[in-house]
Parts: sequence; C-alpha cells; structure tokens
Amino acid sequence: LGDYLKSLGASKIIGRLEGDGRKRPLQDQKFGFVVDTVGGPTLSTALAQTKHMGSVAAVGVAAGGVLDTTVYPFVLRGVRLLGVDSTLPWNVEGFDADKNIWEQYRQERLTVWERLGKELPKSALPLTQSGVISMDEIPDKCEELLKGQVRGRCVVKVQ
Repeated sequence: LGDYLKSLGASKIIGRLEGDGRKRPLQDQKFGFVVDTVGGPTLSTALAQTKHMGSVAAVGVAAGGVLDTTVYPFVLRGVRLLGVDSTLPWNVEGFDADKNIWEQYRQERLTVWERLGKELPKSALPLTQSGVISMDEIPDKCEELLKGQVRGRCVVKVQ
C-alpha cells in the first residue's frame, strides 16, 4: 500500500492511527494536517493527535458517523475540523436559494478540479479507481474497505 500511496504523491506513509481519541482527547502532536476518510474512532484519534493550529478534513464515514471527542483539541490547540460538501445543493429547502452564491461555490469547485487536472500526474488516475460494483456487492465491498483492501474510488451501478 505504501508504494501505491507514494505513486499518488504521498511523501510519508503511516499505518492506521493508534490510540483512542475518545479516552485521551489530547495526545502527542503528530500531524499538521489530516485527511480522514474513515470517521468514527479514527477521526477522534486524528483530532487528538493534530498539532497546534492544525486542521483535520473529515471526508468519509466508513467506520461510523459518530464523533466521540471533547472540545480540548479545539480550545487548547486551535485545531480546525473541516467538512466537505459532496452535494452542492441549490434551490433546496434549508439551503441558500441565491443562485449567485451557488454559482460561486460551483466556480470554486471547478477551480479545484482544474488545478488537480494540471498538478495530478496522469499516471495516477487509473490508480484512484477500484472499479464498478452492483448494489448486491455493496456489503462485501464495505467489508473489504474496513479491512483496508480497497484502493481508490468504487462506483456503484444503480439499475
């Protein structure tokens, strides 16, 4: 897995986070920035191990959507928890109905995609995809994901 991640541009590879951020909300400061694709206890641990004024981007919930932690990383270290908007809703109840604001968000996304298109090596693109599965294959794929056996994005074909 380390070679795979380095081929995508990683400079340092760590294993799954050790420790329990729920029991020890402040641990040794190890990371300036974390992209957490797992959620659950792993996200709690990532927050507990983030350096002063560091940031944690929560982008997945494979291990669960519950965040069990304290405010200590936030109020004593200034750690920032960042989320992602995977929907980009417009004109939906509860979201801003101003199309100009939505268009601004859309433009920000397009800018990010353009930058990725320029900076991400084209040889890395096939490495970021793990294939297409059917709805019936989801439970097995989830088990593989939790065991760390899935690399890249998996597309579910809905019929």
